[in-house]
Amino acid sequence: MSLYRKLLLRLYPYKSLQDDYVTRLQGSIGGAGMLHPGNVYALDYAIRHAPAEGAILEIGSFAGLSTNVITWLLRKHQRLSTPFFCCDPWVYDGYHDKVRHDDAIYMQHFEGCEHVTREVYTHFIRESFIRNTLLFTHDALPHALHLESDTFFDAWKKEETHADVFGRQASLGGRLSFVYIDGDHSYEQARRDVENTLEYLLPGGLILLDDSADYWKYGSVRLAREMRRWKGLGLVMKNPNYLFVKG
Repeated sequence: MSLYRKLLLRLYPYKSLQDDYVTRLQGSIGGAGMLHPGNVYALDYAIRHAPAEGAILEIGSFAGLSTNVITWLLRKHQRLSTPFFCCDPWVYDGYHDKVRHDDAIYMQHFEGCEHVTREVYTHFIRESFIRNTLLFTHDALPHALHLESDTFFDAWKKEETHADVFGRQASLGGRLSFVYIDGDHSYEQARRDVENTLEYLLPGGLILLDDSADYWKYGSVRLAREMRRWKGLGLVMKNPNYLFVKG
């Protein structure tokens, strides 16, 4: 373990969940992305404590690692009957987009590598999500919508019906019991995601805000700190990302 990681653990300790399936899953999902061990612990807590009624929503699915972990935890805690939705626009943001947005070659390719276009890469991630979920969750597929979160919530408010990525019709709308927010980590978008969530979140419902740990520099960190002062919200844990409950 690196010295930097040891220091982070000392400054920002977290609880983890011992689960062989989840451990193996993280090494099996193609194009997986990242899932902090502390998030798995928080996801487990949220699924065990979320209200029995209402749906679960994941904002930002990438290649399906967290989606399949959530479904596994629903299975583990005998809650597979809970409606589960997720949304992702599957649009790739490069590491340096904000400073190289006028560089056409960089913006059209995966981190500037001219042999891999962003269009091909994002198609690969979406298809990876579909394949990974069909393998590990074939008997309890979530309704996964190819939508950005603002568009998803607009459709949710209007109680629209949309085709999901598996070709099934998904009826949107209703109350939410737990929302995992792992989309755009800018302050403005993360705040909209939280505010939209709170409109439908049941009392006792939970929100897990990814990449909100104090040592990050994302806008979601600033938002999490502000949310600690919001009326009607309580901090359940900082592990090291923030999990809140609606009062």
